[in-house]
Amino acid sequence: MDSLLEALIQVDWDGLDHAYGRASDAPGQVLALIGDDPQAQSGAVGYLDAVMLHQGSVYSATGPFVRFVAAVLADPATDAVVEDVLPWDAEPRPLRAALLEYLALFAEACRLEVSDEELLSDAYPVGRDEADLQRIREAARACEWTLDPDPDTRTPPPAALMEAVNDTEYRKAMEARDLLACRQVVPDVYAAVLPLITASEPTVRTPAMTAAAYCLDHAALSDSAAALIELITDTAAISSDPRERATIARLLAILGELPEPLLNDPHPGVRACAALAPGCADDPRATSALVTALENPHEADHWFDRHLPGQEGWLHFDLARALAERADDLETILPAALGLATLSFTLNYDNDLAPFVDLAFPEPLTDHTVLTPAQRTFLGALLDHRHLPFNEALCRRLLGG
Repeated sequence: MDSLLEALIQVDWDGLDHAYGRASDAPGQVLALIGDDPQAQSGAVGYLDAVMLHQGSVYSATGPFVRFVAAVLADPATDAVVEDVLPWDAEPRPLRAALLEYLALFAEACRLEVSDEELLSDAYPVGRDEADLQRIREAARACEWTLDPDPDTRTPPPAALMEAVNDTEYRKAMEARDLLACRQVVPDVYAAVLPLITASEPTVRTPAMTAAAYCLDHAALSDSAAALIELITDTAAISSDPRERATIARLLAILGELPEPLLNDPHPGVRACAALAPGCADDPRATSALVTALENPHEADHWFDRHLPGQEGWLHFDLARALAERADDLETILPAALGLATLSFTLNYDNDLAPFVDLAFPEPLTDHTVLTPAQRTFLGALLDHRHLPFNEALCRRLLGG
């Protein structure tokens, strides 16, 4: 504890910012993580989410704060179970697991796919006076204005704050500098999470694998990929948790590997996630797994609690996208198209059903169109579920009333 306090004191937190201003409150949140107050621990997790990684953004205080989060992962205090912190938390979980999930989000937020050279170009724009950039920063930080939710009493933002908001070059420079500073922490995060992959509990092991995989794009970790892939693959062989095996399938795909053994997994969700790997595109087992999953897309969406790596919307969106990209004919994937017709609604249409409609009907329908049996079946399902990009009367005529 003494060494942690000393390290916290060495950081000029008041000179750093998070989503809501100066980061002078950060040391207390770090200490709360390893304290004995479960409510304070839960609050510190919420702080990491809402303040240090607000909507996937990073700030000048994010890197230093995350370095301390990585440092306390091994502390016994992070074994504590924290109650639901966020609305999407399915259930209480070990604090260490929650922190690992946010370290994975941090690695994603560092945008490692963008080169340092590109960020440096934004961070230090040619011809822009550094003194002027610092002047804007300090003037904006000096503003204590907050948005009043009541429009009747709301005051306009100060001119100094608006200058910072409206100066695109300034904003890009500060954002790029924050990203570059955060990237310096990624190797420390990787070193901290790697030992936890051998933890006995999937609750901890799974987010540790995810965080480590998302760190691998860092230039300093280029030689670490083979060892991590081997470790993740070995974990799949011993795991009894379908969600963990599905996570591994998606991580291996992200890392450019072929999760071929998981195409034979006993769980349909694991097989479907393995089938998403680009390297499985020509494997009949992968096509079969995707078609089977999409026969009941609602069930597929509820195979696993919380999103898997690389997943942004419903799981069936990813499955449908992959199958549509690989499908050559309607007959092979008809059960999937029919399943999607039962679930899709207007807002989801482009994400799931539209590609199959295009595949099934490559030419505009006319009164002279001769439908194949598969086309008739699919068109009937579209009509039944009100997904008609065609004239309804025409469709009814083609289907014989």
